[in-house]
Amino acid sequence: MRSLRMLLAVVLVVTANITFISQNLYAQANVPDILVDYPELIVHNAKIITVDDHDYNSNPGTIAQAMAVRDGKILHIGNNNEVLALRGSDTKVMDMKGKTILPGFVNNHHHPQGSMEDIAREMFKLPGALVGYYINLIVAPTPDETLAKVARAVGMLQERAEVNPTDWIGIELFPDGDKFPDLGSVSFMMSAPAEADAPIGTNELSEIIPQNPAVLMSGGGIHISDKDPGVWYYVRQNDNGEPIVEELFTFEF
Repeated sequence: MRSLRMLLAVVLVVTANITFISQNLYAQANVPDILVDYPELIVHNAKIITVDDHDYNSNPGTIAQAMAVRDGKILHIGNNNEVLALRGSDTKVMDMKGKTILPGFVNNHHHPQGSMEDIAREMFKLPGALVGYYINLIVAPTPDETLAKVARAVGMLQERAEVNPTDWIGIELFPDGDKFPDLGSVSFMMSAPAEADAPIGTNELSEIIPQNPAVLMSGGGIHISDKDPGVWYYVRQNDNGEPIVEELFTFEF
């Protein structure tokens, strides 16, 4: 009987140890990432701009004091005390002394100015249309020939219309399908030398249009992007400041 009791006691101890070990293994398998290992790097006394407000506004989001990093990933962001409490014996700690830390912005192509223009128009009661004359043109084989084409089109406009000094003159250049097959190549022609050709810039445009505010751009941004090339249009505002587009005449190439 005594042997049986001893055997039961041993079984209970072994069972308890197995249960304890199992619980520990289960607990370790479910430990939050923040407790698995110490951070490799902690920066503190910083102004960390999180940009966690994703709306278009002036709010930079939460501004934190400190950040813990492990395996190239942000482990935790918070105040100095709570983040410094995570450091281990091998954690590198950097005192930023009030310096600002920004996130890595990864965006290969974006146009924030569109929303900013809408906000500016609302804030400052700006018109939605720039009153003036606009035309779409297909680029010529070279920048010089393209400039000559722009000059001829503007010259014809000035002959046939009473252009006021406050009127905008806008020219959108579109691809020709050959030498400049897309808008990217047109933009390049307007901003950097190609081969031995001269670029098209503000100085060249000012020589052609010295008296008026003017814009020359690779297509897709003024008021007539969807219109046929070679036609002059006059744009005015309605009572709400929105554009009204009136067709004038076709430019003789």
